Amino acid sequence: MWEFIGEYFSGSAADVIARCLLIIVLTLVYFVVFYYAKKRNLNMLIWIVCISLAVMFLFAFFNVPNFSFYVLVLFLLICIASLLLFAQDFRRDLFMKSRKHKMRDVFGEGTGREELQASVEEIIKACQKMSKTDTGALIIIGDNVADSILDSGTPVNARISADLLRTLFFPKTPLHDGAVVIMDNEVVSAGCYLPITQENVYPREFGTRHRAAIGVSEAYPDITAIVVSEETGIISAMHDGKVKRYLDAEQLREILYYAMGLSDEGEQERIWGWTPDEKE
Repeated sequence: MWEFIGEYFSGSAADVIARCLLIIVLTLVYFVVFYYAKKRNLNMLIWIVCISLAVMFLFAFFNVPNFSFYVLVLFLLICIASLLLFAQDFRRDLFMKSRKHKMRDVFGEGTGREELQASVEEIIKACQKMSKTDTGALIIIGDNVADSILDSGTPVNARISADLLRTLFFPKTPLHDGAVVIMDNEVVSAGCYLPITQENVYPREFGTRHRAAIGVSEAYPDITAIVVSEETGIISAMHDGKVKRYLDAEQLREILYYAMGLSDEGEQERIWGWTPDEKE
């Protein structure tokens, strides 16, 4: 293997530079794949990439003929897979700032924070009122909501208010069965369809709304979902596949502050750290 490394970095200066650039590009591609695979909870893809890397090292160690050709083929396959799987995620991250930073950059810590806090209070007010009347609701909050989810619903693009949320979830209205999506501090879409979790470790009383909330949080770990149970009025929250139930106003406020970018990143572990009874 050391002979291969020595030969790889031998030759003219132009050849060495070109090979170093190839290593840098390959490293960046692998980083992108690992980053988005972890973000989308695609653990199987991570294992496939790790195994392919191990095989490449074995090829180099045993001086397999046409090693460079195999590396090039693997590189092209990973690039194609990345474009197919993560094009939407990459586009969003490339051309859109996160909501938290955007609010701080545009509005500063004053006006932007006050508007976000007002929105949080409106969401809490709506959830509490719907809880008292056993009105089912599903609200998802996040920057990276997939276009397929947004397109499955009806555009709203309205300011967040308790009255609007209660109207959207009012029984027998056309949009009450789907999810309401909140992005960039506004209600973007309503009546959206979400992926449903396939796990069977959750309580039996979890209906379609709960399972859809868990499913979207598993598929998109940055998203926070809030559910009001139609059967019991219990308010729950889901994030990265984790579940918190029986939320009061203060607990819901903490979760919404984190979801809306009002609390520090370090708050995630404190807010969403498991406790023994949360999955029972």
